[in-house]
Amino acid sequence: MGYTELSNSKDDDSTSSQPSRWQENNGNLLLGFVGIIVAFGASIIACRQSRILPPSFPRNLVTQDREAAEAEFLAQASDENRQVVTVRVIGAASDDGKMRLAVYASPTGFNDPLQALGTDTWEIRGGVCEGRFGLPAEVTEIAIAAYHDVNNNEKLDRNAIGIPSERYGFTRDARGVTGPPSFDDAVIAVSDEPVQISIR
Repeated sequence: MGYTELSNSKDDDSTSSQPSRWQENNGNLLLGFVGIIVAFGASIIACRQSRILPPSFPRNLVTQDREAAEAEFLAQASDENRQVVTVRVIGAASDDGKMRLAVYASPTGFNDPLQALGTDTWEIRGGVCEGRFGLPAEVTEIAIAAYHDVNNNEKLDRNAIGIPSERYGFTRDARGVTGPPSFDDAVIAVSDEPVQISIR
């Protein structure tokens, strides 16, 4: 009597159900690819922010202390080579933190506090801060940048995509389209007469 050999279906099923080497590593490759994309994006954001964020203000030009200011202005009154500039910054969201200012006398290095003519930090009272300073006579035009350093960390905070999260302003209420305005947009002429500037 003849017979037919039957294949072992159980063995066949186990062989066909085992994943290939590609299938085993497919998930790992996808995770690695996603990790590379995330790391690349994070490095771009970090690079962009380190390029845009202004450094801390290293030099003082301005004084807000009333008694010190009066003494300075008395000294300036006898010095014909100084021009008095009064600056009033309004629109702070609160009195927390400080208002930080940088004064520029040329387009070179504009919006880089390290290249500013001078910088300082002012107290905020009732959402407003005001101070005065003297300029050398050879300075004929200036532009001022100010921002409200709410958490007092000495930098203009920005969100993940580089947009400032703290309030800021420039002379002439200058605004840039995709970044800070140019020096020409914010510049103010300085004459022999006392200058009063308002920044919102």
